[in-house]
Amino acid sequence: MSGSRPSVSSGAAVWTLFLLFLTNIVNVGDRSLLGVVTEQVRTDLVLSDTQMSLANGLFFTLFNLVGGLFLSRMIDRGNRKRILACGIAAWSIATAATGLAHDFFTLALARIAVGIGEATAFPAAMSLIPDLFRQEARGKAVAVFQSSAFIGIVGGTIAAGLLAASLGWRAMFLWAGGAGVVLALIVLVSASEPPRGSDNVRAALPGRLEDLIAGLRRFWDANGLVRLTLGYGVAGMLTSVLAAWGPSFLQRSHDVPLAQVGIVIGPAVGLGGITGTLFAGFLADHLVRRSGKAISALSIPAVALPFALPCVLGFAFFDSLTLAMSSAALMNFLLSCAIIPSINYAVSSAEPGDRGLTATVMLASSGLIGGALGPFVVGWLSDRLTPTLGDEGLRFGIAAMAAAPLIAAAFVVAARASAMRVQGTASVEV
Repeated sequence: MSGSRPSVSSGAAVWTLFLLFLTNIVNVGDRSLLGVVTEQVRTDLVLSDTQMSLANGLFFTLFNLVGGLFLSRMIDRGNRKRILACGIAAWSIATAATGLAHDFFTLALARIAVGIGEATAFPAAMSLIPDLFRQEARGKAVAVFQSSAFIGIVGGTIAAGLLAASLGWRAMFLWAGGAGVVLALIVLVSASEPPRGSDNVRAALPGRLEDLIAGLRRFWDANGLVRLTLGYGVAGMLTSVLAAWGPSFLQRSHDVPLAQVGIVIGPAVGLGGITGTLFAGFLADHLVRRSGKAISALSIPAVALPFALPCVLGFAFFDSLTLAMSSAALMNFLLSCAIIPSINYAVSSAEPGDRGLTATVMLASSGLIGGALGPFVVGWLSDRLTPTLGDEGLRFGIAAMAAAPLIAAAFVVAARASAMRVQGTASVEV
């Protein structure tokens, strides 16, 4: 990949990265709002845990995936900041509409619309950042961007808990949606749209579907990327479970009041995630500079992920709230070590005209496997176990996810080995 000087000023690059940072805070924050008020929404709308898992997991993720595949090709070919601004406005309006839901159908419809709109955020950022920063600084830039996800979780859970407790969950969604529309306008008028990083960007095929299929074939043929994407998705299961079911677990098993749920879970999730993301980003850049091989960064998740298993069990079974949340923080730190090395390697492996699609496939795996399957399995197990265990059924549903870090690590190791077999001692050119 080209390491040439970016065509925008350093100030414009930093400002655009800051706007992408804010966008991802709102993106993840809006996504996590429903998890904080799951109990209140479930009770008011008379829904089951399985229905809440479908609305907040499978339906959201499925349409986020389908929409993202087509939107990513628009991002790879069109004006990225305009598409992003439209996406922010769309998901913000849908977030506000969530506060108007009155049954399962309207709740699911609002979440589907949020999922489609949010499909613009990650691929737009992953397409823009390589054109804003040099290769040797790209890992740090991606790490800074991705750390915003955990700030979004922290801010979203704390704000959602406080607003829902004082104003009600419906007003909370309306306020969040309004803030997103304002951000969309700021992005539209002030973000930079740099030229793409190569004059050799592959031209789009005449039909959008044909162009999408051709891009997916190139992704399928890339060394180790399919295995890496599966590992990335499985690694995201526990983070999604914590966001979707952590607040309910704290209310059911630790008697934490709604107004305090965000204050309890937010810092543990946020501090662990932010420090793990930044640590992995800086360490990945160091390993790449020292070895000259981008693939060397994949050793970070291969080592870190297995150590998350005991942390999952600690969060599920410690009676002490302090020990449970400390386990959650360490778990998030270790899981976050998989994010930046995986994303940066995948995007660096792609041609400039395929970066958005590559990022979308990675995000789809994280969403479909992590965001949909993980919370759905926990909700399904909770419903099956609750008749005999009561509220503690959710505890054992969460504990069942302890195998996920080992499975994710196995996929990462297999991806690294596959790429190295094909490339020999070489790697993605840096």
